[in-house]
Amino acid sequence: MAAQPLGEQRMLPTRDGRSMRALVAGDGSDLVVLEAGLGSGADAWARVVPLLAGAVTVVAYDRAGYGGSDPASDPRELAHLADDLGAVLDAVAHQRAVLVGHSWGGPIVRTLAARRAADGRLAGIVLVDQSDEHAALYFSPLVRAQAAVQRALYEPLARMRLLAPLVRATLRELPEPHRSGAVAATSTLTAARAMRAEDAQVTAELARLRERPLELGELPVRVLSGRRAGRLDRSIRDAMTAAHRATVATLPGGRLVEATRSGHLVPITEPELVAAEALDLLR
Repeated sequence: MAAQPLGEQRMLPTRDGRSMRALVAGDGSDLVVLEAGLGSGADAWARVVPLLAGAVTVVAYDRAGYGGSDPASDPRELAHLADDLGAVLDAVAHQRAVLVGHSWGGPIVRTLAARRAADGRLAGIVLVDQSDEHAALYFSPLVRAQAAVQRALYEPLARMRLLAPLVRATLRELPEPHRSGAVAATSTLTAARAMRAEDAQVTAELARLRERPLELGELPVRVLSGRRAGRLDRSIRDAMTAAHRATVATLPGGRLVEATRSGHLVPITEPELVAAEALDLLR
């Protein structure tokens, strides 16, 4: 059976006059907004959206420079990324909302949640194997050197049309046509530049979160942590879960949920867990 479209395509405006491509499904009065990780767009949520659309309105979107969204000229710091997420949230009518962020989408979601926690309509957030400032590995010289090499390769790989097969290989469990859509959205030269711009801010922004933690008050927060690992990355998985646990310990409304069948790509390998945690915050 062919995969169904993820939703109605809408072009949503930003404060600085850009447009962002969003896919909107469902017609519930409550809203779930899905924020993808670095190098991912709306189609990365293809296995989660159908599990939500029967109960709520759900929005997945391409960040600036990915897929059908205009590129941005400002530095891709968390504050600016959260501005764009806020524009998506404000563009879709709703009573209550839940924000779901995967990987680098986690800090983006937290940044906006800190601004909106007291407005009464944000029911909670779900952080899906998020990039976490409590993980020392992000600040190690080796990882920082690897990240610098990776950033330098994004654009050459896109020019040589080698970025697309690399992205495709990581999305084996995503159904078609969404797998091809996800690859197309994140393998162009424009997308490669967007990835480089975001990636360039990761270490500094995580360090800023360490130094000045975001205030979320009593906001309910679910932190999903992937636990599946091979022999070569068991220590990394354990370090990330320890970091996620440390984050939960700082949040009065926080709760850790282990994704036992997943590594990092929880939205693809355990979409039902992501959907269930988001919907539970609206009960």
